[in-house]
Amino acid sequence: MLPISSKDVVHFTPRLDFLATLRDLLSKAESDKARSDFRAMIDAVQAEIDAAPQPVYRLAVPSHLQRAAFRRDLLATGATYAGDKALYAALRADIEAISPDNLAEALEIVDAVEAVGKPADADPELRDRYTEIARIARGLGGRYAGVEGDFEYYLSVAPFIACRHFLLGWEGVKDADGNAAPFGRRGNLTTDETLGHLDENEMRAVGFKILNLMQPAKAMEKNSVSPSRSASSRTLSPTAKKKRPTVRRGKSSANGTAATPA
Repeated sequence: MLPISSKDVVHFTPRLDFLATLRDLLSKAESDKARSDFRAMIDAVQAEIDAAPQPVYRLAVPSHLQRAAFRRDLLATGATYAGDKALYAALRADIEAISPDNLAEALEIVDAVEAVGKPADADPELRDRYTEIARIARGLGGRYAGVEGDFEYYLSVAPFIACRHFLLGWEGVKDADGNAAPFGRRGNLTTDETLGHLDENEMRAVGFKILNLMQPAKAMEKNSVSPSRSASSRTLSPTAKKKRPTVRRGKSSANGTAATPA
């Protein structure tokens, strides 16, 4: 396949793209339950596609200067994300600050999740234990909560700014009355009134597709931000056979009662 050029225009249909992702995940599923779950999701999405014409979006492939303009406008909103490495470092720091009895084991869990990339890629047991650790750290209101908050804000704002810059047109989008939604750009940006015709999930799907077009090379994927933390993006893996150890409660230098699950 030839590389995508900044002179190209990409035609994008979110539900078709999601269907292709589910089929890819099905081909990689390792258990009967996972395969069954993916087949059920594929059937549901296919039925949705068959039931009604799907909108098609025309997306610009950003050039170097256009990416720079996008980053400038994104930064102006205050939406920044330091990266996954900073998120895990902040989580470790907050865990160490409360110093639970099972500190070493809790840190091992964080290390294991970081090693696979992100929580959605971990096996179910590891993901559940990590989620509980993150929940406790989030409640402390320390560094981890701040970095995670930055990430959530970035995920909300970045797709919107991307659509402003690089969504060039559409077909099949309806307004609130069921009529063809008008599309307009002003000053080389898609207007907020135009984007108002899209619900949040649809705009996020289009926006994240644009963000992916900014990083087309596989070699750069490890430096890009994960496009979604929704349940639909999670990969299913066999449940670990190892029995989950009991959570031990230990003393904390912060409040004397905090415990970290491991």
